Amino acid sequence: MFIVSKARTTILVLILCLCTSKVLAGDPSKISVNQSPDALVFKYGDKPLLVYACATNQFKSYVQALYSLNGVNVLRDAPPDHLHHHGLMYAIRVNGVNFWEETGEPGIERSFEIVNVRIGSDQEERPTARFTQIVHWVENEHRWAPITKPHALLVERRTITVTVDEATGEVAVRWHGIFEVGSAGERVKLTGSNYNGLGLRLPESFDHTGHHLNSEKTPYQSGQTGDVTSARWSAVSQPKSAQLPMVTLFDSSSNPGDTRFFTMLNPFAYLAVTQNLEKKPLEYGTGESFEINYLVCVYSEPKSPGFLEKRYREWENL
Repeated sequence: MFIVSKARTTILVLILCLCTSKVLAGDPSKISVNQSPDALVFKYGDKPLLVYACATNQFKSYVQALYSLNGVNVLRDAPPDHLHHHGLMYAIRVNGVNFWEETGEPGIERSFEIVNVRIGSDQEERPTARFTQIVHWVENEHRWAPITKPHALLVERRTITVTVDEATGEVAVRWHGIFEVGSAGERVKLTGSNYNGLGLRLPESFDHTGHHLNSEKTPYQSGQTGDVTSARWSAVSQPKSAQLPMVTLFDSSSNPGDTRFFTMLNPFAYLAVTQNLEKKPLEYGTGESFEINYLVCVYSEPKSPGFLEKRYREWENL
């Protein structure tokens, strides 16, 4: 028979309450994932959150759909005018092989394996989900090889992390890629157009009338048919509708290259963060590696430049 004093009982109840409140604060159970060979589908409660397309017969893996907390998908996949625009995607040219466009003999970002699918909470107790994908960047002639690693120009370890912050109405996606030079060449040269990098095709509702802004308050051309801006972050919103979200891309000072943001409203809305590879190519040799690290934030309503600058500083201090 155990006898517990009233004081000890009170302490035990307090400890239990504190532990319970910590679990509920993050509430990771709100995020769920359904994984199949072709996609990972994440939900937040009963609402869609993110869809990651990763079928091995695709040209590349990418975020096919990404939703704000008020239920708006901020991505378009394979629109009729540009079938190679796939939601949120990362692509460049490697040794002249074009991994962005999908005509002729395009390069293939071959999905090899999805590992470490996890759901939990981050340091701020916000619900978080992440997974890692191994990607072999190969020339088109090797896309159906039974084993693609020996043909890889680059071997990428890509980690996608999605975090929900209800307090600020934010859905954040961290895109982190670690690259090693593959067996297909002793040296790789990274190049690309001024929009090649991590890019997203925005919903049709943003076309022509969206509003771009950046950390440096750099003005845009009146036609907005394609601006290239040096900045720490760049955002786009739709001021004509309070129901449409704001999307922001954040750079990291750790990224190689010379960061530029490509923005467009006409003939359609587009936003991309690039490494300025069309003017300053990057080269790596056997045994060398490099990383890219970007943050994409979707807000249920527009945020001020001051808010976005503060968010950038938080991101940089992670």
